[in-house]
Amino acid sequence: MQLFVKLFAYDMIRDTGGFIMSNSADQLIHSISYVSIQRVVDRLEQTYLKSFHSIHLFQDRITTSQRTFPLEHVFDLSYRPFSGQTGLFYLHTHEGVFTFEVVDNPDRFIKLFKEIQSN
Repeated sequence: MQLFVKLFAYDMIRDTGGFIMSNSADQLIHSISYVSIQRVVDRLEQTYLKSFHSIHLFQDRITTSQRTFPLEHVFDLSYRPFSGQTGLFYLHTHEGVFTFEVVDNPDRFIKLFKEIQSN
């Protein structure tokens, strides 16, 4: 039984990006995936590393792999689709606009964010 509890706790931490859900503010409301491309240059070649991350919406914050934005610092969210399968997701904050390349349409994420902001 103790092993099961430890494994379950590990899965919860892994699946929630390191967050342990303990109260309503810590409950994950919605998330979307984004693509990060990093250019790596060494002496002989230049390569690009493509990795996938998530943007998480909570009751009081939005988190990415690099940053946490309290919702009171987020003014708006917007989306501009490309002709292909991706688009740009814009996170408008008091520090400026942060841009993320997303694969899925974030309309539901934006709708839920606006519902939280209106309360």
